[in-house]
Amino acid sequence: MIKRIIRFKEAISTQDTAKRFVNQNKELAIFSLRQKHGRGRQGRTWYSPPGGLYVSLLLFPRTRLSSIPLLASLVIVKVLEDYGFSRLSIHWPNDVLLNEKKVSGIICEQSGDAVICGIGLNVNNDGFIPTLENAISLKIDAGKPFDIDEILTHLIDKFNPLYDELQNRGIKVKEVLNYIDGIGESIEVITSRGVFRGLVHGIDDDWALLLRDETGMIRKFCYGDVRRLRW
Repeated sequence: MIKRIIRFKEAISTQDTAKRFVNQNKELAIFSLRQKHGRGRQGRTWYSPPGGLYVSLLLFPRTRLSSIPLLASLVIVKVLEDYGFSRLSIHWPNDVLLNEKKVSGIICEQSGDAVICGIGLNVNNDGFIPTLENAISLKIDAGKPFDIDEILTHLIDKFNPLYDELQNRGIKVKEVLNYIDGIGESIEVITSRGVFRGLVHGIDDDWALLLRDETGMIRKFCYGDVRRLRW
């Protein structure tokens, strides 16, 4: 359970900063107003100017490590619903979409016995670099700014009980299934084992993606990049 938030005005990366606290063996959050070199999955850069919310959760989960990214996505959705936002969806495995545009991204890395879950949320961002044309912020969508610290506190308050539930009983798939983007649509999943095409069948109780391929076989993916196919 996250009981402590350590705040910075600027960090190279909240993920890297969190690693400095692993040996303390305590769950906590590292927050920064901006990152010099924020990163996403697979070495991608996470654009991190002032106006966004950048936080890394240092966790020591006993079980269900693979479910942490989707749990964080579910938390973001629930927080934004509390602020009155709708048309929210989760793009497996680690993005939250607002009106079909990316508003949040999640990265999870293992460091010893710890899992560091990094969350980037576009809050008061006024604009984005050209390569991020599909991004959106809460301010752009709502037409007004938001209190980032208030959202951070609300996020931690939402995360703690769901994280506790995940560790002790497991969160059933119905908790998130209605938010999964693209059920029944054609996609390809890009993994280190190759590229697999099929229809999004759903997710299972491990929150792995289920893909129905052209033979009718259901394939399970715990990781990978998803690209929607337009016909």
